[in-house]
Amino acid sequence: MLQIDDVRIETMCRLYMKNKARAWDSEYLDVLDTALNLALGHRRVAEHPDLLCRNVIHDARRTIRRSEANARRMAACRPLADAARRRVSTTAADGSLIVEMFTHDTPEARALATETVQELTTFAATLGPHGLGCLQGMLDMATVPDSARQTGVSVPTVERARRAIRIHARALISGTA
Repeated sequence: MLQIDDVRIETMCRLYMKNKARAWDSEYLDVLDTALNLALGHRRVAEHPDLLCRNVIHDARRTIRRSEANARRMAACRPLADAARRRVSTTAADGSLIVEMFTHDTPEARALATETVQELTTFAATLGPHGLGCLQGMLDMATVPDSARQTGVSVPTVERARRAIRIHARALISGTA
């Protein structure tokens, strides 16, 4: 049976061999570098080189993922230098906010958005007296029953109006209108 130090040395040798085998893969090299640091930890249980190697690689991947998530979270807290830019963010499955990139808010983009909303308003007015209320409900992200209560029509009528507005919006965006 190998001693604890022998297990660590054997594990480190295996990690170095993996390093030489995939020297072209920078992400994997980061994982191996972190795994080497984890293998040196004196509180880590080291009974067999195979198990220790597998465990430190698994823990290294998890550590890297966690540090990347923390970096994104910290970046989301910092304000942007230019007020004309805004962050594009998503919500992860656990409810945390993930900021992926930022976009530039340009006058052209605002003009296109304004024209699209005007076109949709004109189209919604042709659907009847409830059309504008249905469009406003969609823009306010109201549920279908809430929109039906606000406009005073039935839920199926609101669903039909929303479907027609979505189809028209797709036609506007694809350029077929």
